[in-house]
Amino acid sequence: MQLIVALAVFCLVIVIWRVVYVRRGNFSFWQLAAEEPDAAYEWMQGRSDWFVLRADDPKVKELKSQTHLVGPFRLWVPSAGGFVTIFAERDSIDESQREFTNSFVGARCETAFPWFSWVAMLYPIIAMIWAHIRGAPFFPTLGYGFANLGYLLFVCGILSGSFRALGFEYRVPTLIAAVAVWVAGVVLSNL
Repeated sequence: MQLIVALAVFCLVIVIWRVVYVRRGNFSFWQLAAEEPDAAYEWMQGRSDWFVLRADDPKVKELKSQTHLVGPFRLWVPSAGGFVTIFAERDSIDESQREFTNSFVGARCETAFPWFSWVAMLYPIIAMIWAHIRGAPFFPTLGYGFANLGYLLFVCGILSGSFRALGFEYRVPTLIAAVAVWVAGVVLSNL
């Protein structure tokens, strides 16, 4: 029974991560904006729900106090000659970010479903089953799963630079997540 609960908690954490991190699109939006800063800058300038200012503009302080805005965000824009400060309407930011991201889907080659990384997720699940068979209690079993997920993220981060099943498209976020998940696994294993 402990194994089933540990596997359910592990899978629940993965599902919550997917919903919060991947489905919301915010991180992928900012990654795309960093890759295509001039296009993002031009797009934001043409919208009424985004406010783009020079970093030293005195209006930045005024906009920080506006409760209907989110920000400030900073983006390096070569065509603007440096960093710009960005604010967006709180009510429309998610939808507008999705619009911008979707506008590049046709321009970029569509990526296939991340089969390899989803199949690789069996590795920490099998590790949890192995730990349970060896007699590990609930928290060490759960920790063993997360620690092995950390190892998996680290190897994928080094070799391919991504782990798309969890939404990591770039090497640095994948490696940061690998360390964080591994540390969480070690802590849980020692409870």
